[in-house]
Amino acid sequence: MRYAFHLRLKEGSEEEYTRRHKNVWPEMLDLLKRAGIRNYSIFIDGTDVFGYWECDNPSATLSAINNSEINSKWQTFMSDIIITPPAERTGTGMDEVFYLP
Repeated sequence: MRYAFHLRLKEGSEEEYTRRHKNVWPEMLDLLKRAGIRNYSIFIDGTDVFGYWECDNPSATLSAINNSEINSKWQTFMSDIIITPPAERTGTGMDEVFYLP
């Protein structure tokens, strides 16, 4: 299954967002892998951020992430530069309208 999300950054925080993602905590990376995420990419365009990942079971993956203490800490850590509220950052995702395998 493919999963995509969108969030917005505070104006002027683009470089900081990029810097933080060059140094993602090892515990956060471990959580993502244990939750079943693979082929995870994040793209940035100004203050718009788009993420994409693949997993076998989006509901189970999101539950594992959203119920983890490390994700809660990561979301708090990122809250000073992200406009999108934490509860909406890993919500239902975006609707897929086109796919070319």
